[in-house]
Amino acid sequence: MSYLEMSNLVVLVGLILTIPIYAYLYVIYRERFLGIWTMAWIIFFIRVSLFDSGVIDWEGTVFSSFCYQALYIIAGFLLIFGTYNFINRSLGKYWLYSIVIIIIMSVLFTISQLPFVYKLIPLTSFGAIVLIYTGYIFTNIKTKTRCLGKYVTGYSLILWGIITFADPFLYAHYNDVGEYSIVSVMCAILRLCIAGGNLLVYFEKNREDLITKEEHFEALQQVNLELRQANQELNYFCHSVAHDFKSPLQSINKLSNYLIRDYVDKVDSNGQELITHIQNKSAEVVTITDHLLELSRMSQKQITMKDIKLEPLFRGVYDELIELQPERQVVFKIKQLPMIQGDPIMIKILVTNILSNALKYTRNRKQAIIEVASVEDEKNYVISVKDNGVGFDMSDSSRLFKIFERLHSVDKFEGTGVGLVVCQKILKRHNGKAWLNGKVNEGAVFSFSFPKSLLFYCQESLEDTISPR
Repeated sequence: MSYLEMSNLVVLVGLILTIPIYAYLYVIYRERFLGIWTMAWIIFFIRVSLFDSGVIDWEGTVFSSFCYQALYIIAGFLLIFGTYNFINRSLGKYWLYSIVIIIIMSVLFTISQLPFVYKLIPLTSFGAIVLIYTGYIFTNIKTKTRCLGKYVTGYSLILWGIITFADPFLYAHYNDVGEYSIVSVMCAILRLCIAGGNLLVYFEKNREDLITKEEHFEALQQVNLELRQANQELNYFCHSVAHDFKSPLQSINKLSNYLIRDYVDKVDSNGQELITHIQNKSAEVVTITDHLLELSRMSQKQITMKDIKLEPLFRGVYDELIELQPERQVVFKIKQLPMIQGDPIMIKILVTNILSNALKYTRNRKQAIIEVASVEDEKNYVISVKDNGVGFDMSDSSRLFKIFERLHSVDKFEGTGVGLVVCQKILKRHNGKAWLNGKVNEGAVFSFSFPKSLLFYCQESLEDTISPR
C-alpha cells in the first residue's frame, strides 16, 4: 500500500469514526443541530470517499466538477445552519447571499475551463469562513465551570479552517510530489478532535448539570430546614401569645363577676349593661385564644396512628353535640363510612368542627337535615357532610380556609373564623384536603379527602409509611 493510499484510508477511517459520534449524540440528546451536523458529515464522507480517494476523477469532466462543488457547498451550508441552530438564532441573509455568490463563481470558473486550483478558491474560502466562525462560536460558549471540550472543538475547527483557506495553495504546490496527503491526514485528525471535543462538551455538560442539581438540592434542603424552623417558631409564638392573652382576660372576666356580685346595688342599669358587655367581649377573646391554641397544637402534635371507624365516630360526636341543643329537630343520616387510619384526637376534632358548623348554620330551619356519605376512588376516600342550612355564595369560597375570615356576621352566627383552618391543618397533616360547595339559602356540603395509603412527616422529621388496609 502506497503512502497516498494509506493516507486516504486514514481519512476515510477518521470520517467513519466521526459520523457515529454525532449520530450517538443526536440520539441521546435530541438536539437539532447535532442531527444537522450528522447530515453534513455524511455528505462530507460521500465527497471524500468518491472524489478525494480517486474513485471519481473530480478534475476529469464538468459534471464531476459540479458534483464535487455541490457536495462541498451543501456540507458547508449544513454546518453553518447547524451552528446557528445551536445558538438559537436564525441564519443570516448574508450567508445565503454568500452561497449564491459561491455557486455563481463556481459555475463561471468551471465553464471557463480554468485550472482546478482556481475552482477551489471560492469553495475553500467559504468553507474556511464557516469553520473559523463555528470554532469562534464554540470557544465562546458560556459555562459555569471550565469546559475543556469547547476549546478542543473550537480551536480544532479554527485550525481546520485555516488549513482549508490555504488548501488551493497547498494542493497546487504539493499534490504532484505526494506531500499533500499529509494535509489530508492532519485534517482527518482535526475532524476526530472536533468530534471528541463534542463528546467532551456533553460529558462536561452532564457533569455540570449534576453539580448544579446537587447545589440546588443542598440549597433547597437548607431553605426547607429554615422554613421548618420558622414555622415551628411561629407556632410557638402563636401558642405563647394565645396563652399569655388568656390569663389576663379570664381575670378581667372574674373581676367583672365580682363587681356585679358585690356592687350590684351601687351600679345603675347602664353600668350593669356595660359590665355585661365587658364580660361578653372578654369571653369572646378567650374563645379566640382557645382556638388559636388548638390550631397551634394541631401543628405541633405528634401523630399517633390508629384504626378509626368513621361511622361510630360521627354518631358519637353528633350525640354529644345534640345533647346541648335538645330542643332542635334534626334528621341525621349516615350512609356507610369507611375505616381509616389516623390520629384519633385530631380526627375527632375534625368531625366535631364539621358537625358543629352543620348544626350552627341549620338552626334557623324548622327541621334541619344533615347527611354524611362517602365515595372512594383508586387513591382516596371522599367524605361529605351535607346540610340544608343558610349556605354561602361560592364567589366567597376563597375566604373559607383563611384564619379569622367569616362569611356571616357574628350577630347571626357566633364563631371566630378558626374552625375551618383547624380542619384544613388536620387534613394536611394526614395528606388530605378539604373543600366546600354551597348555595345561598340552599345549604352547603363540606367534603374532605383522606388517602387510603398514608405517608406522614412528623414534627421530628420521622417518616412512617402506612400500608393500605
